[in-house]
This record gives sequence, C-alpha cells and structure tokens, in this order.
Amino acid sequence: MLITTIFTATEAILLFLGIFSPFARIQEFWIFEEEFSIFSLLLSLLDQQNFLLGGTILAFGVLIPFIRLCTNWIPSDKLKNLNLHKLAMIDIFLISFLIFSSQASFFFEINLLQGFYFLFGSLVVSFLNHWIAKGRDNVNE
Repeated sequence: MLITTIFTATEAILLFLGIFSPFARIQEFWIFEEEFSIFSLLLSLLDQQNFLLGGTILAFGVLIPFIRLCTNWIPSDKLKNLNLHKLAMIDIFLISFLIFSSQASFFFEINLLQGFYFLFGSLVVSFLNHWIAKGRDNVNE
C-alpha cells in the first residue's frame, strides 16, 4: 500500500506539472514562436469556442487522468473496472501527430518542452502503479 501511495503521489505531481508547464514551442516560418501548456491551450480553445477539441483535451488529458488517480485511493470496483488507463493521455497521441506533421512540413517546427516530459513521466508512473497493483491483486487471490 505504501508503494501505491508513493507512485500515486508522484503521478499526481507529474500530472500537475505536465498540465501547467510549457508543453511545446511552435515556430512558424522561422519568425513566429509560441509556447503553450495544456492548460493555456485548453483555455485558448474554450475562449475561441472550439468546444469539441477543448472538451476532448479536458476530458482525456485532465479529467480522466485525475479520476484514474482517485481510483488508487477510493476502493471502488466499479471505477477500477472502467480501465481508464486505455483512455487517458490522448493528448500525448495528439502531440505526436502534430510532431509528425511538423517533420513533413517546411512551414512550422515543434520542439517539446518540460511539460511533455512531465506528462510522459506521469503516464509511465501510472502504468507502473497499475501493473504493480494488478500483480499484488493476483497474489492476494
């Protein structure tokens, strides 16, 4: 139980840092540069009334990872059976698609910043925590 608590606390800290730290820097036409975090991107999308994309990032990048964190402390089989690991961190997929498209374009370039690595670290810790808890549950059966 102590290991789960340590992993969950580490995951929460990394998730928080990943959401609020600069995530990427986009450079367009070698002139314009812009840094953004998941939080600033979310606010910008909602401000521009792009509710579908903003809601998708809010749900899969913030709410589901937060709910997944809560399932480590709340002993609810219903929440654990949802298997939220498969749904979380779609924003990592989206940024990887953006990076791929920047590699094929001469007009913009993307550089990953510390927020991406914090989110990726949170994802790794989450999977380790899930794997250890699952192994512990199999031993107890």
